[in-house]
Amino acid sequence: MIFDHSNILNRSVLTLLAVGFSVFLGSGFWALYAQEGPSSAAQIKITVKETSQVNQDDIYLGDIADIHASDFLKEALSKIDVDTSPKPDKIKLLDNKKILSAIHTQQYLPENIKIVIPEHVYVKRMSQEITKQDIRTFLEQHLSTAYKGREFNLASLSVRGLELYPQGDVDFVLSSNDIVSQNGRLAVFLDVNINRKKQDRVSVTGQVDVFEKVLCVNRSFPKGKQLSREDVYLKKLNIFNLSGDYIKQFDRIENKILKTGVKKDEYLRSDLIEQQPLIQKGDIVTLVSKNENLLIVTSGVSKEDGFENELIRVENLNSGRLVQGIVRGKTKVEVRF
Repeated sequence: MIFDHSNILNRSVLTLLAVGFSVFLGSGFWALYAQEGPSSAAQIKITVKETSQVNQDDIYLGDIADIHASDFLKEALSKIDVDTSPKPDKIKLLDNKKILSAIHTQQYLPENIKIVIPEHVYVKRMSQEITKQDIRTFLEQHLSTAYKGREFNLASLSVRGLELYPQGDVDFVLSSNDIVSQNGRLAVFLDVNINRKKQDRVSVTGQVDVFEKVLCVNRSFPKGKQLSREDVYLKKLNIFNLSGDYIKQFDRIENKILKTGVKKDEYLRSDLIEQQPLIQKGDIVTLVSKNENLLIVTSGVSKEDGFENELIRVENLNSGRLVQGIVRGKTKVEVRF
């Protein structure tokens, strides 16, 4: 029997190659299955820490645990809402069962992931302090706009209700822009916002001084004194300590006289001065009486000071009688029949 060695050899080589290729494919298939199959669940491990700090209203798994998983799963696991956060600077003891329940309710997770939780899990809320000085700075900025161009001083300040707040950007909102009364009393409610979210409302009270230069007399003067620029000076005063319409300009006292006596360094108000009368008591005046057909002109003596269009008493020099007339000029009084 003659054997075809070449054919036998070829068949042997083909057989060996086929077996080898099958082994290669088989080993590769199981390698892929080991990466993507059920055994991959063992690579997911969640280790909850005993102590953690948070800075928001809710506690997420990523805040309190080290998570070992693929990037995609790690991101999803980190966003699991575990519980609400404690108040700022406070510590909360979390319920282990609640943490496990929050994890196991995620339907995309395999059942045999590894979760390690200590006996006690503590979470502290980070905080920041808002001081009285912070509020003073805010109010002074507001007042600088309200009293633009005028000197002011926040003489006293009291803040009620401040506490510790969550970390974040702080801003304040006034309950009203009209925060200072006519006597300088400051009273307002102030909203405290963190990251533009209202956290609290505090009560703020205080006293504000606003200064302006006001005309004061440099010595005592009696009633009827005609004022000049030499009689007054400008002094910086807190306007909330002043009453009435205080005077700041020199031109407002020109040709004016005092309606009452004033003491040295007293500030001037509009109700303390008046226009100088056109006719003064004792002045010789012209009395004019007229009707449709008759005009009588004579002389008289004013018995009192008189302002324009004001009724005064005048003594007729010819008859000696007292008559009443209306001031029509510096020397003219109109008497009606």
